[in-house]
Amino acid sequence: EAEEALRKSEASLANAQRIAHLGNWQWNMRENKVVGSDEFYRIFGKTRQTFNGTYETLLNFVHPDDRVFVKKSVREALDEKKPYCINFRILLPDGSVRIIHTEAEVIFDSAGKAIQMNGTNQDITEYKQAEEEKAKLREQLYHAQKLESVGKLVGCIAHDFNNILSAIIGYVELLQNKMKKYDSSVDDSSKNYIERILAIAEKAIHLTQNLLIFSRKEINNPRPVHVNTIIKRAESLLSNLICENIKLNTVLTDKNYTIMADSGQIEQILMNLATNARDAMPDGGILTIRTEIVTLDNAFIQNYGYGEIGKYVLVSISDTGMGMDEETQKMIFEPFFTTKKHGKGTGLGLAIVYGIVTQHQGYIQVDSARGKGTTFKIYLPIIESDVEEIIPQDLPAPVKGIETILLAEDNIEIRKIIKMVFRGSGYKVIDAVNGEEAVDKFMKNKDDIRLLVFDVMMPKKNGKEAYDEIKKIMPGIKALFMSGYPKDGVSNKIILEESLPFISKPVSPTGLLKKVREVLDT
Repeated sequence: EAEEALRKSEASLANAQRIAHLGNWQWNMRENKVVGSDEFYRIFGKTRQTFNGTYETLLNFVHPDDRVFVKKSVREALDEKKPYCINFRILLPDGSVRIIHTEAEVIFDSAGKAIQMNGTNQDITEYKQAEEEKAKLREQLYHAQKLESVGKLVGCIAHDFNNILSAIIGYVELLQNKMKKYDSSVDDSSKNYIERILAIAEKAIHLTQNLLIFSRKEINNPRPVHVNTIIKRAESLLSNLICENIKLNTVLTDKNYTIMADSGQIEQILMNLATNARDAMPDGGILTIRTEIVTLDNAFIQNYGYGEIGKYVLVSISDTGMGMDEETQKMIFEPFFTTKKHGKGTGLGLAIVYGIVTQHQGYIQVDSARGKGTTFKIYLPIIESDVEEIIPQDLPAPVKGIETILLAEDNIEIRKIIKMVFRGSGYKVIDAVNGEEAVDKFMKNKDDIRLLVFDVMMPKKNGKEAYDEIKKIMPGIKALFMSGYPKDGVSNKIILEESLPFISKPVSPTGLLKKVREVLDT
């Protein structure tokens, strides 16, 4: 019975060691012989019969890069007469690498000489991989949350700039129109100043639009488009953008796959990445744009911590430039981060690329190293749809009117300039400072009002809430909404989903008048 109990206990211990990937061992230092449990041998891909149990044999299993560290740790344990606990890698006969956790203690004789070492080896490869995966996911989550927070901040800043620019452009255009009436008495330098102010304002508008591209989460003008067609169309432009000592290669799939995208924004991705590649190759090199079809599966999602299963067009933009270190790669998609000299870049190029890719339900990766060039990989989901040819139509010229407009805008300067623009074109204007006042003024003038022009975000009652209340009283009332916030803001998104007329700030007086006439005549 005692023998049977011992046999069962040994079997139970062996089973526990197998499950835990934990093997125990003893190193007889006088005979230089190492023996261990079945799991100890299994960890090294050996059996009791095929294992040549010496200290040197064990060292040969240790990964070459870790061998000096292991020998040093053993020597310190012997010299300092203390236990040791280390992690190191082993290289198995099949070429695979495993991570081992070892704990051991030294036994000394009465003279203080080391005679034996007893220890355990545990294969912790899966545990370490899981730890690294969790750390990578935490880093990705932190990065995504950081970019989202920056995006919200950028959107709010852009909104404030848009209000300021709306007022500047409005007053300047009014001044310009007034000067045209007295053309003979206005000197050329004054006209030139006006034109320069408008040109500078246009640059500021372009900057805020770029900021909003980063902060938006939806595509601006989505429609089915062919990826390869966009790249081919951009080739000549890219050739002019890069230097003569840089060769442009395009390697495209035979089939022209379709994605739902704003073709202008996809072109902007190519332009921004080509510009970065050019700057990374001051002495020349090769810029390669490649498309291929890939399927994102569970393995991809587990590896990278993001993604949706399905077929994607993978657009790779590679250069043979100077490359980037890991720290730089972590920050490249943040707005205003740049490695270029002062005045050589805004730091928005890659932030815009990130924003556009995200809006298109896509993913972007960067693969780079110092001196080895850079590759940006962009995954865009494929759709099954035909590409429709879009024929551009010119907007009708602004027409004056005599209708009464109810204007609701909480920014005093914007409200003033819009009133002046409307009245200057023959419209009657009733104005309100918020949605609540707009509803009150509509109730008093509902027989005269033909159009509501409301800012979306206002205190007390926003533009959409005021419109919904007025619509209950007059279901057929026409409305035009304005906003300097990103289009995917909650209120703006509701307006767009209901297909209500919308115009983004900053807007020029001419553009506003065209839109007003368009809404009234619809």
